[in-house]
Amino acid sequence: MNRVIDAVLDTPSRILEIAEELFAEQGYRAVSLRSITRACGANIAAVHYHFGSKEVVLERIFEMRCSTMNGERLRMLDACREGRGRPPMLEQVLDAYLRPALTLPGGDERARRFMRLRAAVAHEHAELSQQLVAKYFNEVSGRFIDVLMKLLKHLSPQDVYWRFHFLLGAQYYTLANPGRIQALSDGLCNPSDTDRAIKELIAFVAAGLRAPATRHGLEASSASRAKLREAR
Repeated sequence: MNRVIDAVLDTPSRILEIAEELFAEQGYRAVSLRSITRACGANIAAVHYHFGSKEVVLERIFEMRCSTMNGERLRMLDACREGRGRPPMLEQVLDAYLRPALTLPGGDERARRFMRLRAAVAHEHAELSQQLVAKYFNEVSGRFIDVLMKLLKHLSPQDVYWRFHFLLGAQYYTLANPGRIQALSDGLCNPSDTDRAIKELIAFVAAGLRAPATRHGLEASSASRAKLREAR
């Protein structure tokens, strides 16, 4: 494990960086506050002073990563525009959502590490994971879903939600298990080529979103329109 943390980081930031690394490698349950303090050379009193508990350490990691990621997502979303020489709006919106997650400040490894941490917490502590995801992702994801519904008028809301769910799965696996594509392709595909991964992911997701509505989606859409007519 790389324990070299930038010397300019203050004690709370250093604790969070190393805790994230330990959680990602060993799992949430296996890591104690004492093991975090040993790894970063701080004393247990410092961790209790700054955070109080391991659960608070985990939440602060989410806050640290998601504030940067989601801020960039919204900035890029606001910059999406139709225009000559620009990609189609759907591709711009997908880039705004996916790129910040795959390219966190500090390098691609940091993005992969945060995703491994999320995978570990989801596996070991589902309720806590759901609470953190709801708190730090639902609002921003909802903004993107609203935009997608306006762009994808051929889909019912149910279709859009399902397809966004599959987008999340593709993003999640791309970050959590980057070595799989290298093994499957016998080295032909390089998982460290993040820009290529983003382009391929956008192309894949855009095609799925543009696909015709499912039969269930059409039925749900018809039912929704019927309810609106009755309400009038």
